[in-house]
Amino acid sequence: MKHSSSKGPDAFQLTFLYFPLLYLSLGLFILFQLRGLGASLVFAAGWIYLAPPLLCRLTLALFGPPVTADASPCSREFRVWWFLTQVQMIFNRIGVLEELLRLVPGLYGSWLSLWGSRVSPFSFWARDILVSERYLLRVEQGALIGSQCGLAGHVVTLDDQGRYHLLVAPIQVGAGAILGIRSGLGPGCQVAAGEMLPAGRMLPPFTRWANGRKQQLSRRAF
Repeated sequence: MKHSSSKGPDAFQLTFLYFPLLYLSLGLFILFQLRGLGASLVFAAGWIYLAPPLLCRLTLALFGPPVTADASPCSREFRVWWFLTQVQMIFNRIGVLEELLRLVPGLYGSWLSLWGSRVSPFSFWARDILVSERYLLRVEQGALIGSQCGLAGHVVTLDDQGRYHLLVAPIQVGAGAILGIRSGLGPGCQVAAGEMLPAGRMLPPFTRWANGRKQQLSRRAF
């Protein structure tokens, strides 16, 4: 695979850094044109909670999931991932938006499925959870995601020449599995059904937690 010689963000990356701000600004502009509290509330809820995941699904349908073992900034996978990261950014910056969804049992899991994940509505999500790729999760029924867990479906590294390398892969949590408080999963990680990942345990990319221990997975499976 060819890698970019650039050691910093390119014009594409810099341009889409403004997407969250422009998106919210456009939403506020439209909101101020509406009359009536009901119409305003419906529009605001749709603009915040429905439009971003639907835009994500459209992007995935057009370009495919940005699953990659080693993508450079000039590659299609990197650019799709970067765009989808900016689409999700308002939820990364304003965490209370997702906490409101978690007030209603089953709603948060269903919302993640709207992004493109497969998340059982009968999974439990505690507070202050970090999800970086909301479209690459596989969470089965009865799974419990503990407080302050991190589910990061990507890793970006630099080589000796200062070039970026992107790794993106789905995360899977089996039925009835428990992620302890402040534990974390990297791209390609799996927690087997009925297993408990201890509090504070961080799994590196392509690691499976089963029978109380970690096992290395082949990247070719993804």
